Amino acid sequence: MGDTFGFGIIGAGVISSYHAKAIEAHPDGKIVAVADVVKANAEKFAAEYNCEIYTDWREMLKRDDIQAINVCSPSGLHAEHTIGAAKAGKHIIVEKSMAINVKDATSMIRVARDNKVRLAVIFQKRTEEAPNKVKKAIADGMFGKMVFGDASIKYWRNQAYYDSADWRGTWAQEGGGSTMTQGIHGIDLLLYMMGDVEKIYATMDTVAHVDIEVEDIALALLKFKNGAYGRLQTATACNPGSGNVFEINGTLGTAILVEDTITSWAFSDSKETVAKETIVGVKGEAGTAASSYKTFPVEGHIMQMANFIDAVRDGKNLICSGEDGRKSLVLIEALYTSARRGEEVFLDEILEGNEI
Repeated sequence: MGDTFGFGIIGAGVISSYHAKAIEAHPDGKIVAVADVVKANAEKFAAEYNCEIYTDWREMLKRDDIQAINVCSPSGLHAEHTIGAAKAGKHIIVEKSMAINVKDATSMIRVARDNKVRLAVIFQKRTEEAPNKVKKAIADGMFGKMVFGDASIKYWRNQAYYDSADWRGTWAQEGGGSTMTQGIHGIDLLLYMMGDVEKIYATMDTVAHVDIEVEDIALALLKFKNGAYGRLQTATACNPGSGNVFEINGTLGTAILVEDTITSWAFSDSKETVAKETIVGVKGEAGTAASSYKTFPVEGHIMQMANFIDAVRDGKNLICSGEDGRKSLVLIEALYTSARRGEEVFLDEILEGNEI
């Protein structure tokens, strides 16, 4: 056990409990304080996790016993809270999505760098065994020339979900719908395995919900920089949800990944399959998470929190840095731009003026 590592949490909503449990799981982790504009929310959190409360997050940043800030506020506030924490000299671990647009994400990365603090983004699916096996196999050339990288991210969110908070389903505070809020985990994982996308052609619609500004279905065609093509589907209109399904194809192999389990793993140097096995990853609750926003495993948060503390203390590489976390936002912004224009969009256009 080392020295105590103190955390301050901004936002006492649903996701804050996952961060709190991950902090408590670390032998040196300590929840020092929580800040929420709704005092009752902060009081409820503090009663469970035995910490001090603030209604002004800026006041919390003045504490010397807080080394890092967990940004668990609504997505539209992530940039303001992250930049404020960085300027106060605090390291930051921000919940997905790190921001609601590429410009804000870029500013977060720049300010963290300028103030010499670490910035991590929660994408807990990167910690699972199965996608890491696929990622390594692609990097090692096991699939041969990459042909397809497809992601189907079909979730269900009922109308009550969108009605539960004024910021849900708005462009200004949530930044998007099924693609930004639910699809971003699978999009990050697709990019994590396949690499960057060169260009995209997309369409989107709202088909199953009322009084929301954002999409509840989207469909896109991708061209990856490695030469492969891809299909991306996102939805919060599919009941019940089926979660994240990936199909990876190359000239020498195919893998199908359903949530955290590889269901098909086959490689061939001819028309006949020469190697086939089933690989089981870290088991989660994919079906529940795909149909409810209130239940998903906490193990990934625990692993990322431990990695974050190691990165701050010892300079270890982050599982997902700010630069890594921005990649999914670039693709999502390109998807929205393409859908609105009705034309193909190169991702380099989204990056213009946002160099880091």
